[in-house]
Amino acid sequence: MAERRLFSRIDFNHEAWLTGADGHQYRTRVRDLSLHGVLAEVADDWPGQNGDEFELQLSLDGHGQLIVMQGCQRHLDQGCIGLECRQLDIDSAAHLRRLVELNLADEALLQRQLAQLLDEASR
Repeated sequence: MAERRLFSRIDFNHEAWLTGADGHQYRTRVRDLSLHGVLAEVADDWPGQNGDEFELQLSLDGHGQLIVMQGCQRHLDQGCIGLECRQLDIDSAAHLRRLVELNLADEALLQRQLAQLLDEASR
């Protein structure tokens, strides 16, 4: 099966919080991230359904540097959800861009992925 991903995924192993539309918070662990979303571990009794909206808060340094992402659950598989990014504030976008940039080590690839992201957002 051919790889369909347009956005490079960065391995990441860090605790985060998901907040549902009802305000309930769930501790999670981000396994990988991209400019398009995250893959996050969830508990066996995870109540979320595909299409549900969540806010992800990922602390980068314990001193206020956060990625705050508004997203939609796209899939649940083997105890992990795929959260598609719907919205980032400017600081979160800058932090995420920098993480991807440092891990890709390929400026041209990063620019192509940013252009793809902007193209999708304009549709």
